[in-house]
Amino acid sequence: MKTISIQSGLALVALLMATPLVAEEEPRLLAWEDLLPEGTPEFVIDHSQPMDQVQRLFDDYQAASSGVVDELNNQNVKIPGFVVPLDINGSAVSSFLLVPYFGACIHLPPPPPNQIVYVTFEEPVELESIWEPFWVTGTMITETHRSNVGEASYTLRGEILEIYEY
Repeated sequence: MKTISIQSGLALVALLMATPLVAEEEPRLLAWEDLLPEGTPEFVIDHSQPMDQVQRLFDDYQAASSGVVDELNNQNVKIPGFVVPLDINGSAVSSFLLVPYFGACIHLPPPPPNQIVYVTFEEPVELESIWEPFWVTGTMITETHRSNVGEASYTLRGEILEIYEY
């Protein structure tokens, strides 16, 4: 019968604890179209139309476009977008809305709910600029969040925020 010394046994335990049992999965790379359930109609804002007409069309579209893609729930994802800060402390932000294009949520109408992602970070992250697009990586949840800026059909528990490289 073979015996293992205490030092060898401790070294083996330390090695096992340091080695992940399951390889960490690469995040699923998302495009904004991936957040739209199948059959969602496309909506293009025509700012040359009178605002009341744009708003009426948008209200109809908004009602039809808050649905989510259920398979994204609890998925590790990476998605690019622009940041609309919500909770700011100096240059750090702990929550924000991620939107597909610059200026969304600032002008009216805002993007539909399934084209807005509410992002939270456990620890605030440094926000270098709101003018640049970012990649956000984390766990996507199909959970609605409402704020005075807009309604998001998705919530993302952020883990990584990095500048989008073209």
